[in-house]
Amino acid sequence: MNVHSIGAIATPLGRMVAFASERGLTSLGWSDVQGNDCMAGQNHIEDTRVWVRAFFEHRSAPLPELDRSGLTAFQNKVLGTLSEVAPFGGVVSYGGLASASGSSGASRAVGSVMASNPWALVVPCHRVVRSDGRVGNYSGCEGRVSKMWLLDHEGNKFDSEQRLIR
Repeated sequence: MNVHSIGAIATPLGRMVAFASERGLTSLGWSDVQGNDCMAGQNHIEDTRVWVRAFFEHRSAPLPELDRSGLTAFQNKVLGTLSEVAPFGGVVSYGGLASASGSSGASRAVGSVMASNPWALVVPCHRVVRSDGRVGNYSGCEGRVSKMWLLDHEGNKFDSEQRLIR
């Protein structure tokens, strides 16, 4: 049985909760789950708090260590490629991320990976958009509204039909 530290992080979009093992951060998302006093992984919770605060303040901070032990090889490849092809302020289409991950034509599978991303913000699935420039779905916080808020926070702009202006 894995022992996890659980810690809350206040953000402009609401309360996030981080779960961490001794190996690293196992998940980060918006939730009402209560924290605990478990010390295993507590250092990863603190690193995540620092990173999340820096993200919302437009500052850089070292990424928290991620516990990738529950991922398939495909999930690991797609999630690992995302930050490389869509840094802060950037976006990539589902098809573009599939191609960059070495799986051309797997845009729907990439969408499934994004929907189950265990690390909101840290692995920036909000930066993956539809090929027509529309933001697409987002399973975190308040859904599409939150995705647009995050993209705007990173300097992206939208037209009257909620398409990214490139």
